[in-house]
Amino acid sequence: MAPVKISYVVSFSSQDSKYPVENLLREDGLRPWLGCPQDCSRQLRVELQLERASPIGYVDVGNCGCAFLQIEVGRSSWPLDRPYLTLVPSVALMTPADSKLDQNRCGVRMFKEADFLAPAVGQKWDRLRLTCSQPFRKHGQFGLSFIRVRTPLDPEQPPPPSQHGLVRASRASTCSSPQNLRAEEQLKSRLQQLEPGAWSPARLSRPAQMVLSAARSRALRPGASPGAPGDDPELPAEDPGGPAVPGEPRWA
Repeated sequence: MAPVKISYVVSFSSQDSKYPVENLLREDGLRPWLGCPQDCSRQLRVELQLERASPIGYVDVGNCGCAFLQIEVGRSSWPLDRPYLTLVPSVALMTPADSKLDQNRCGVRMFKEADFLAPAVGQKWDRLRLTCSQPFRKHGQFGLSFIRVRTPLDPEQPPPPSQHGLVRASRASTCSSPQNLRAEEQLKSRLQQLEPGAWSPARLSRPAQMVLSAARSRALRPGASPGAPGDDPELPAEDPGGPAVPGEPRWA
């Protein structure tokens, strides 16, 4: 789950000079991109160039007053008249009531592969186009505060090798032990039971992926015992009704 940096803004429909579209390139996300105060279209669009062509596994979006958002993907090598593919169809970021009252305008939406349309999943993209709108208020600026893009987390990808042969061999031996492999498969099965929509480990939610990653990290620690996942305080207990990660909601 590596981050994919946004290199530059290809095009945009509108901006406030005090809150320019380049704010989306900032890492801190403290200042948003807002449309021009005189823009009456109630729709904004921005096209971003990613630093490399990559499959997209996660997109996090910081809202700043938008009611709806749609995300499309494409490639810089495409001709200008070729339409982009829809990654995330139009979704609501604010209710009509909140929009009219101008409240709850700064939420964060975290999209994962399960939210993406099938034709765009698994392919490599280096262009991202976001279209946001606010039809419920005739006045007032809106926009986005940040965009974060990450690649999918491959559950079958081995950990990066160590620079020291002895440590590398020791870790490989620990990771490939039958006890650890069996414990990992049990954990995968349990997480998939907690998330009925996750028909494969790659479709698990981000909290579940983090639990799985933590289990692998523990298996690589020297001297770690290959016990059952429930024996580790970092991993979920046997009770399927409890939260798998502290502070996370229960999975239905």
